[in-house]
Amino acid sequence: MKRLTQYSLITIIFFGVLQSCKVTRDYQRPELNLPASFNATSDSIKTAEVPAYRDFFKDRELIALLDQVMAKNPDLLIASEEILALEAQLKSVKLNYLPDISLQVNTGIQRLSKNSMQASFGGGVIFQEYNFAPVVSWDVDFWGKLKKQREESLANYLSRAENRRALRVQLVAQTAQAYYNLLSLDEQLSITQQVEKSMQETVTMLKIQYSVGDVTALAIKQAEAQLAETRALIPEIRSSIKVQENALQMLAGNYPDAIKRSGQFSNHAFTEKLETGIPAGLLANRPDVKQQELLLQAASARVGIAKTEFYPSLKITAQGGSNATNLANWFSIPGSLFGTAATGLTQPLFNRRSIRSGYEQAVHQREAAVHAFRKSVLTAVEEVSTAMSNIIRVKEQLDEVNNRKIAMDKAISDAQLLYKYGEANYLEVLTVQQSAFQAELAYTAARQKKINTYLALYKSLGGN
Repeated sequence: MKRLTQYSLITIIFFGVLQSCKVTRDYQRPELNLPASFNATSDSIKTAEVPAYRDFFKDRELIALLDQVMAKNPDLLIASEEILALEAQLKSVKLNYLPDISLQVNTGIQRLSKNSMQASFGGGVIFQEYNFAPVVSWDVDFWGKLKKQREESLANYLSRAENRRALRVQLVAQTAQAYYNLLSLDEQLSITQQVEKSMQETVTMLKIQYSVGDVTALAIKQAEAQLAETRALIPEIRSSIKVQENALQMLAGNYPDAIKRSGQFSNHAFTEKLETGIPAGLLANRPDVKQQELLLQAASARVGIAKTEFYPSLKITAQGGSNATNLANWFSIPGSLFGTAATGLTQPLFNRRSIRSGYEQAVHQREAAVHAFRKSVLTAVEEVSTAMSNIIRVKEQLDEVNNRKIAMDKAISDAQLLYKYGEANYLEVLTVQQSAFQAELAYTAARQKKINTYLALYKSLGGN
């Protein structure tokens, strides 16, 4: 009889393991139908690694600021603690295939009524019991449920890690954009102050000419109005500089203060090698795409978990230790030793459709996760394509704006020379000065736009 029971148990386990291969399925990535230029499996993926921000940017002050942001940004610190909390949970789930072992130590005293039935049969009214026993409980994973629980937990943990990486990329791009905007404001302030100085010289010159009757008072008033308009821009720019500095310090987890910077708004503030090999590393680098795929893996695991609920579960329990009705005999060996073992097979029959409803819900959630994953890939392709197109267009725009700037630099020197020899009037000089001023500002704005397009490409490729 004992041998028959062993064979039966072995048979159940064998067929259970065999059936588990059919109950739960391994995750398979859905078809994405990417464009040919976005083939993530091509050999060029090795050449498309996005450089880390320390290699991408060349400004030492910016790199130092980014290091502060990575170390002290409040949102990043919160995300890190949430990941550590999930990691603690993951450590527990990884061991869910092991049995639960606990130790029970129970003591109890019961006094019965003298007139009760139990007292009349028991021969006494006071009963004592002392129990010391380890308890083992083990859920046998026939259908792969525990395995899928581990897969789900791991996928959720990794998805949260990718969410943190996405936050890092966003903070890098946001900090760099704000920093270069600050340098742009510095240059705008410098240009405005230079123009103010030039316009002040023009007003002084007109006053001298007015004193000898060469120009009218109207010329002086027009020049002074233009000078006042230019001067009004200076406090506005300085206010914008302070706002930008405070925003950067907040990103770095600091209180408002000045931002250390070189003051140079260079065209080559960072590497521009991202254009080669695009978009070979798209799926490998973008944290939002990886996060959505991990969430899809978790949803697929939940479908497997829900499916196993249709099948019977086997639970084995065992208990053994010391039990006595008298404290003096509690640890009397072997008289107080006892042991029990039990196994149970539970097959759901009627649960008010809760199991099937849970399974159908998990299936629909998985399909929603498939669509979310495909949407993330679609968004990634669109952002990279847009960023690449913008780089080409902004380069063309910058060339034309630079041509305008060169032309206006020449025009203002010619206008001053012509005015000196009486070949041009003061209105023409003022107009050229104003146009040259606008050309300088437009050139600075175009350079800032170029920087922003490269930052957008860096971010769209997943950063690093």
